[in-house]
Amino acid sequence: MFEKEANFREQVVVIVQGEQNEPWYMKVTPKGTVPALEVPGTVLTDSEDIVNYLDKQLDTGIKLIPSVETRIGKEVDKWRQKFKALQIDVITFGIVFHPELSLTGIKVPSVLRKAINSESMRSSRQALQKKAVKYPEHRENFLAKMTMHDKRMGKIENKEVVIQYLNELDTLFDQIESRLAETRKEQGVTDSWLVGPRFTMADINLVILLDRLNFLGMEERYFTPSKRPLTYDFYVRIGKRKSVQQLREKFQSVSKIMLDRMLKKSIPAVVGVLGVVAGIFYWKGRAK
Repeated sequence: MFEKEANFREQVVVIVQGEQNEPWYMKVTPKGTVPALEVPGTVLTDSEDIVNYLDKQLDTGIKLIPSVETRIGKEVDKWRQKFKALQIDVITFGIVFHPELSLTGIKVPSVLRKAINSESMRSSRQALQKKAVKYPEHRENFLAKMTMHDKRMGKIENKEVVIQYLNELDTLFDQIESRLAETRKEQGVTDSWLVGPRFTMADINLVILLDRLNFLGMEERYFTPSKRPLTYDFYVRIGKRKSVQQLREKFQSVSKIMLDRMLKKSIPAVVGVLGVVAGIFYWKGRAK
């Protein structure tokens, strides 16, 4: 939304307090998934669907997803699929569950750190069970969430599985470094983006991944000036982009909102921690 320079209204959903499972939010999207974008006639809950819709519908003169009929469009689509295939939720929660895997420590305020731990992640199943009883109209959706929770926890609790996904990330970052080098050679410049001179959705996907790994204290493993210098240079350059700065400022403001709510209300269980990593918003109405 920031990159498209679009106006929008937002509603912060604090996942660490299980707000995505509250009746007011379940009315918006019965499955209680985040993020969500309310558009005329429906509510989009898949991130890729949301991005595709916004790029197509918001005519701000900025196009982030080129047609797949073009060479650059094919490249953007290829990289979007690579990023989508990542087991980023298992990596995120896995490092939270096994903090010793983090090289420099998870970057989260101490008050939030107490709420985001292995014990609270395990207890989230009990919270869903209680919700299923308390709100029978949403029972099937809560039961479905419990099934997904159990499946995900099976991977998160297995340290070897988490390590496997972290190792697979090394392979992806080798590909990213090679792609950046290839693009520089093709363009003959040092300030090109992932697949060319044009900033695209592939670059947004990449900076989101880099920010996530930085948050998890894994930047020293995947991108430093001495290890994958082109990826590191990309990270420094994209940090100067206005939309990225706006997003990071938004994350800080969301963190303050979360801290304020946590001080006013005790947290019985953490139903998810992804919102801590990248502020979750429910966008309502057509952007102008």
